[in-house]
Amino acid sequence: MISALACAGEPIARLEGNGERAALVVCVVGGDREALLEQLRARSSRSFVRTLGRDAGYRVEDIIEIVVANADPAWFARRIGREVLAIAGPPGAPMALAARFAGRIGWAPARERYAVGADGRVRVEAFELHVAEHCNLRCANCCNMSPLVGEKLLAVADVHAFVTRMATSLHADVVKIMGGEPLLHPEIATVIRVLREAQIGDRVRLFTNGLLLASMTDAFWEALDELTISNYASAPVKPQTLALARERARRHDFVLNVKPVDEFTQVLSPRYEADDAKVAETFERCWLRHRCLVVRGDRFYTCTRAAYADDFLRNVAHEPAPTPLDRAGDGLPLDTPDFASALAAYLDRPEPLGACRYCFGGDGASEPHHQLSRADVAAGLLSRRLPILGA
Repeated sequence: MISALACAGEPIARLEGNGERAALVVCVVGGDREALLEQLRARSSRSFVRTLGRDAGYRVEDIIEIVVANADPAWFARRIGREVLAIAGPPGAPMALAARFAGRIGWAPARERYAVGADGRVRVEAFELHVAEHCNLRCANCCNMSPLVGEKLLAVADVHAFVTRMATSLHADVVKIMGGEPLLHPEIATVIRVLREAQIGDRVRLFTNGLLLASMTDAFWEALDELTISNYASAPVKPQTLALARERARRHDFVLNVKPVDEFTQVLSPRYEADDAKVAETFERCWLRHRCLVVRGDRFYTCTRAAYADDFLRNVAHEPAPTPLDRAGDGLPLDTPDFASALAAYLDRPEPLGACRYCFGGDGASEPHHQLSRADVAAGLLSRRLPILGA
């Protein structure tokens, strides 16, 4: 535990522990509270953590304790998570923030196994709904393969049906509105309100590339609970649009996170992995299967790679499987009897999914963020730098 806030003269970040279970400790000083939080995000990025000798990154959701001085701890706690212990630092100290992160590989520190709680629901860290599967960008290594799937929007009635059904069996720390690009949905403000009213999670967070924010109506800004802007290096948001978002966040009191993204991690692979032991290890180490839970069609999936596996097999240039890929257990039908118990068992499964044969999990290499051309998409490429067959 962080017992005191002593930033002066301390390194801005250090690793504690050994191997994959190492923890990151970060200390930042100066500026307003928004600036402190942005510094914290930068110091926990994969690119920065590499300078400390570890090829992994940490997320705000991984923070297990924060200490703040001369700033409102409740403000930070709202932006970091309900289980974070926010401790106010010494009075009169410079505005500062210290945080301890837990490693994000494997089981989350606050959960040993999934289980049905007293309320009849399974608690999860995150649950996603892709309200628009297509996008106005063509990012290489897009986790949901948006450049390679067709245009699709979820009707508000379908959103309501999904979350009403799921809310009886699942409770998420954060519900993520994602895509594709969710701002392409013409009724996005209504979608946000439906998700907030369903009480399926503690927080509702919308993820966007930010390019359409300037066209959003007051109804959109008023509906927001949390907004994360992925500011991609290959398609940056205009400074005036970022300024608008910050002004709207103050006016409407929603949580804003501007996340600079200059690289993407390779998740999907065109290569078929035949080594059972390697697939099992990738699955065991994969943090995505705890943070990317999603409903698509009539099934619940533990990760978006499984949810979009049919699209992958149909649209991505890949090495064929030597035998038919067994994907029968990759998703859980929504009409499964005693869904909550079945969900806990499905999330606890020790066996890899069929989709894992074409997935790096959380262990993929990183490459500079770039956009695919229309020709790349037509050829079924996931990245210009990831050859079809590794040639």
